[in-house]
This record gives sequence, C-alpha cells and structure tokens, in this order.
Amino acid sequence: MMPVRVLTKEEDFSALQSTWQELFDSNPNNSPYQSWHWNFTWWKHFGASGALRLVLVEEDGRLIGIAPLFVARRFRGLPLKHLAFIAHKRTDYLDFIVRPENEASFFRQLFEFLASGPRDWLFIELKDFRERSTNLLPLLRECARAFPALSLESVQLCVTVALTPSWDEFVATLGKRVRKDVGYDRRYLAKHLAVDLKIFESARADSAALDDLITIYRNRWQGKGATHFDESASARFEREIAILFSEAGWYRLYLLFADQAPAAGLLGYVLHDKFYADVFAHSPSYEKYSVGNVVLGMAIEDCIANHWTELDLSRGDEAYKYHWNGQTKHNYCLRIFRNRAGLAVASFIEWIYQRGSSIALLQALLARYRRLRSPPKSAAPREGAA
Repeated sequence: MMPVRVLTKEEDFSALQSTWQELFDSNPNNSPYQSWHWNFTWWKHFGASGALRLVLVEEDGRLIGIAPLFVARRFRGLPLKHLAFIAHKRTDYLDFIVRPENEASFFRQLFEFLASGPRDWLFIELKDFRERSTNLLPLLRECARAFPALSLESVQLCVTVALTPSWDEFVATLGKRVRKDVGYDRRYLAKHLAVDLKIFESARADSAALDDLITIYRNRWQGKGATHFDESASARFEREIAILFSEAGWYRLYLLFADQAPAAGLLGYVLHDKFYADVFAHSPSYEKYSVGNVVLGMAIEDCIANHWTELDLSRGDEAYKYHWNGQTKHNYCLRIFRNRAGLAVASFIEWIYQRGSSIALLQALLARYRRLRSPPKSAAPREGAA
C-alpha cells in the first residue's frame, strides 16, 4: 500500500468514518471541527463533484494523518483553482488531523507529495488555522522545504474565557461594573417575567428546542447578513450536525425562557472539557431585559459546575466577550505556492479584492453621511416643534 494516497470520491469519504474517528480520538489538539462528522456532513451538503482531495499519509502500515482538502475553483470571486480546507466557509478552527508525535513525518510526506503531484491547482490556502495548534510549527518547517514561497497572516480574532473551579471565584475575577450587572440583570428579569433556563443535550429528542433557537436567531439577525439557517442547504447542514454531535455526546443547548417564550439561546459543543459556543442569539423583543447577558452568564455557571476549563466564544471581538474576561486568540491564513508566479497572481487578486472592498466601504460611509446631512422631509421636525 502506498504511504500517501488520495481519496476523491464521496463514497470513499463516507467509508473512512471509523478510521478517521480513531485518528481523531488520538489527539487532544482536535476540536469538534476536525471530526469526520463535521467534515463529511459539510461535504455532503456543499461539496462539488470531482473536487474532493482527501490526502491520507501512512507510516509502517498505520495512518498518521489526514489532510481534509478539496479543489476550490474560485479565489476572491475569480476563477483560480487552489487547494483549501473542507468547511472553510463555516468553521472557526480548521486543521489537519495528525497522530501526536508524527507531525514532522506527516507534513514532510504530505508536502513532498503535493509538490510533485498533479498541477490542477496553483496554491494551497489554509484559512482559520489556530495559533495554538500543535501542527503549526512542523507545518511551517516542512512546507518551507517543499515549496518556494509561502505567506502567513493573522486574519481572524477569536475570544476564549478561562473558567475557574467555582462560580463565585469566577464572578470575583470580573470587573466591578460587570459583577454588579450580572446580579442586577438576573434580578431585573426575574422581577418582571417568569424565568426558566433549560439545558438540552439531544437535538433529536428535543428538536423543538432547536427550532426555538432558530426562531430567535432569525428574529435577531434578519436582514443583517447572518445565514446559518437562512439557506436550505445551510439549515439542513446545521440540523444534521446537531443530531450527529448529540449522538457523540458533544451537543449542549442553553435556552432561556421568559414567561414561557424563548428569549435567548446559546448552542455549542463540548470536547476535552471545553465548550465551543457556535450559535448565540437573543430576541429583540426582550432586549431591554439583557437576556443575552443573562443566558451567557447562566451558561458559564453551568460550564463551571461541569468542571469544564474553557468557554470558547468563537470569532469576533465583540465587547461583551471581554466583559467576561475574554482573551484574544488569532487564527492564521497560510498560503503555500508552487512557484513565485502563483504568489504574484494571488497577491494581485488579493490587492484588487481589498481595494474593491475599501472603495465599497467608503461609498457606503459617504452614502450614510449624505443621508444624515439631508434627512427625508418626512423625518424633519414640524415647524414650531421643540
């Protein structure tokens, strides 16, 4: 059997489940997003026929690593084929699945194979690669030996919250104003509405709870560009993943009810004593009661009660995350080029994209400024009004 082989068919991907799972379980570096469930389900709903490139590396007859890749046909909207991670448009943390202490051998064989293989792609783009990944340094060393050019940049901020042994200890670490708000928000909500926090661990048995979260999410983000549940393929993917992760024992959904109506929710997955928050939303109808702050605090309290060590609040540096002692992490984008011509082409396209984005942003700001300077007549104050 060849030490390096490539799977290009979905049925072979499906048959890989048990082998992938054994490799996945061997390394605590993995998040739920390196699981076979996540990658295969994403591919099933969003993958393109003929584009799959799962690279398996073996040593002494044992699988030591998987590169979950596919051939992406477009880059920044233009037709430019390149290798990319599966689930690259949905997942915060992407990585290779590698058996511990085999990183150097895996990446050496992987990059030697890719460098000498078919030239149906111009470069490799590895987005949302975690700075804490144990794969990062051996990956950089080995790809520098096999390829003439690479680039590395920080492209995404994520925030995590370190958890203490007890809730009281955790609250004591918060700022004075935040400590006050935690208690006040809970009391204020309970004073005006009947409050009930429910925790769900099965998307199949408690499908109505997931429906409630989806309703909250849509109400919160309608018209604001969030699409987790807006498109039919996205909705099917989210529901299927919820069921699969329930069966794996990772699923946890916190729903806060106010007067028996769903008001806020936090959905995430637990692995290696770490809670990965994936979907967080609160209903605009209850905004004055700070239901988002309340459900997040209650979720943190439950995580601590379960002796979990970290709450990962995922991408985005929103202010509320730092109120809970959130710490910033960086995700990288690594691009590996077959030759310097490929580097030049990709860099030029990236420059055009960034320039276009800047112009679009400037135009939007100018349009908003003009609206502020010249409000509609119907919005103008009546003569004599105060």
